[in-house]
Amino acid sequence: MDKCDWVGNVIGAADVVGSSDRESLISWSAPRDYVQVVALTSDQLDTLKARVVEKLGDPRQLKELDLSNKGLALCVIDSIQSTGVRYRGVENVLVRYVKFRKLQGADPYTDGMPELLMTFDELGGPGPWAAEIGNQHKTSTSKGAPLKAVAVQAEAATLAGLGVMTRDDLRRVAADRDRLREVGAAWKAVKAQSSGITWRYVLMLAGVPGVKPDRMIVRFVADALGMRRQTINANFAEDAVIETAAALGINNVTTLDHAIWLYQRGRPLN
Repeated sequence: MDKCDWVGNVIGAADVVGSSDRESLISWSAPRDYVQVVALTSDQLDTLKARVVEKLGDPRQLKELDLSNKGLALCVIDSIQSTGVRYRGVENVLVRYVKFRKLQGADPYTDGMPELLMTFDELGGPGPWAAEIGNQHKTSTSKGAPLKAVAVQAEAATLAGLGVMTRDDLRRVAADRDRLREVGAAWKAVKAQSSGITWRYVLMLAGVPGVKPDRMIVRFVADALGMRRQTINANFAEDAVIETAAALGINNVTTLDHAIWLYQRGRPLN
């Protein structure tokens, strides 16, 4: 299971993206609930383009994600479980969910929110769900932080309550700016989900192009630009990857996000 399972002279092949192009690319690629205050300079963008080619190879050969077997239930579980941990632990949770549902004679790869919520009901709530399918990881290191299973159940209920039952439903939400803001605000209102990282990621897993600006992305951007990692915030890192993808002609920014993630973990890129 994978994280969810671009030139002749590459550096000179694409001009720096104009401001209007940046605006349209960012609004197309990912939901935004902030205004970009600090934009990449032309030199920084060139540096990032060079870094991508040096470390990731020919952008045209980057591996596309295959999301065809990921229903919304698996997307939600993956997005919540993936923060602040090694991904192997997330894979284990996904495997256990798939096994649990297959034993019931169901197809876990098409499960939506009703089916996911049903597993919590059948097992007796987030505590037993964590023991049987999930793990004991919490949503943060803060005192009193809930189990990630609590957040999985809460987000599933949130989406269901807004009529978002399937992956296709979420993709339709992403195509409607007002609806996207509504559902995104509800997702981020769940305890320990206010940063929006899991919201960005669940959209990506559902097939909406975007960037999950976690520590892997922040490290890549910071190291490429010769900046201290602590000085790079998630919004800047996200915009940096989006602009770099556009400048290199990468059609789906998720492809670059995924390649960076694989590189940072020392995994094969293709």
